[in-house]
Amino acid sequence: MRDTLADAIGPSRTLTGPEKVGVLLLALGKQRASDLLKKFNPEELNIIVRSTEIMPTISASDLEGIVEEFEGQLGLGTPFVGRPEDVKRLVTDVITEKKSSADANDQFVAHQDIWTRLAALQDDVLQAYFNRQTPQVVAYYLDRLGSERASGILKGYAPAERNDLLNRILGLGQVTPQVIEALEGSLHEELFDVDRSSAGKHLTMAGILNNLDKADSSEALAYLANLKPKDAEAIRKMLFKFEDLMRLSAKALTVIMDGVPVERTVIALQGADSELQTKVLSALSPRARRMAEAEMQSPANVAARDIIDTRRSIVDSVLKLVAEGAIELPSEAATAL
Repeated sequence: MRDTLADAIGPSRTLTGPEKVGVLLLALGKQRASDLLKKFNPEELNIIVRSTEIMPTISASDLEGIVEEFEGQLGLGTPFVGRPEDVKRLVTDVITEKKSSADANDQFVAHQDIWTRLAALQDDVLQAYFNRQTPQVVAYYLDRLGSERASGILKGYAPAERNDLLNRILGLGQVTPQVIEALEGSLHEELFDVDRSSAGKHLTMAGILNNLDKADSSEALAYLANLKPKDAEAIRKMLFKFEDLMRLSAKALTVIMDGVPVERTVIALQGADSELQTKVLSALSPRARRMAEAEMQSPANVAARDIIDTRRSIVDSVLKLVAEGAIELPSEAATAL
């Protein structure tokens, strides 16, 4: 019989393996879980943390089912609710404790949880960094840092600036995951990722922005333009949309399409402009082109999301080839935002 708390939360979906591991670790408690987590390799830890992004809240009865699945016996004790943020905090706390060892797990935390790393910086470092940001960006960062840490940093601002930031924090609305990802990329670039070349950083950011909707991409690029105008301009020139295939040379397009299966080419071209269809098909080998044209005569009913995802994968391939030096983007290939 499900308990009252479980009934309030409602039935949960089937959990993945990493999610079940996270729940069991949380149920064991930090000390016992810490001993186990130290035996995990960085990739395993990475998988557990990534699973918390979509993991639902877990009730005591859900935990009981997981334990039974593992054929273990675990007393539930007091009502149990396993929240994804608790699992993530447990894993990152354990790895952070190993920071002095400078092992691979420490490198994992540095890359995986940008907000934990940001919170670990001294107030004066954060203050200096925030002084280069727009007030709205600072308000978002302060909100993410939490009330105690934010209050300490706000003491370094003049009353008028402090009041303005407090007002902005109060008025913060929902920030899209895509914009958050772009801001996290900016933090990595400016504060923590000092080893990559500027070109590599710009390509990474362009890849992120390419996958956003136009409005979200414009908003994120506007943020970055206020932080680092030169970098933002370099990123803008690397922005590439599926329709920009029209502006590539025949040689570059051939290199790109050689790595795309015919069936995915057909999906990507569904609903595309006829001129773009013709140019892409011309870049295929004679046999591949005949196959593609035959399939396009009687196109399958493909979901719009599948078309979008296929086009994005082709764009990702373009940027990867650019990074490898296999092709070059003409300056006019950048899409105006």
